[in-house]
Amino acid sequence: KGKRPFRSTQFYPAQLKEQYGQLVEGWLNEIYWGDNLQVMSHLLKKYRGKVQLIYIDPPFDSKAVYKKKVTVQGNRLTNDLQAFEEKQYTDIWTNDEYLQFMYERIILLRELLAEDGSIFLHCDWHKSHFLRCLLEEIMGPDNFRSESVWKRTSAHSDSETFGIVHDNIL
Repeated sequence: KGKRPFRSTQFYPAQLKEQYGQLVEGWLNEIYWGDNLQVMSHLLKKYRGKVQLIYIDPPFDSKAVYKKKVTVQGNRLTNDLQAFEEKQYTDIWTNDEYLQFMYERIILLRELLAEDGSIFLHCDWHKSHFLRCLLEEIMGPDNFRSESVWKRTSAHSDSETFGIVHDNIL
């Protein structure tokens, strides 16, 4: 398919779930529930160009299905299974789908960001090079400041291959 222009998103009201903390200079901590594309679209009305710091930890396109183990307690079971796995989410994309997903969201992040604000995008080696290109296209190449390499674990000396021991923050 390739990259498609982002025209707009269908508006669905974001569901405000919680507010906490003290009101400081018109700001109050808020937690919303909903698809992040629609929540960000909702936030544009109030926060366009006002957000100083954005940190995102999007899907990594890890090609994995993430599951939660659920243990059944207190009931006699008729088989040997005392637990089952519940699918939480999948992180499997085609390259085009993943980049389009991120492209649309980075555009909205740019709209929310203050002129002197900063975005930190957490990713890994699978897509960091593509995401940096998207960031430079949307934010402008002169706005990229640095890439941080976050060492998550030490290398394993008994390994026969190179281990993946870091993430990237663009």
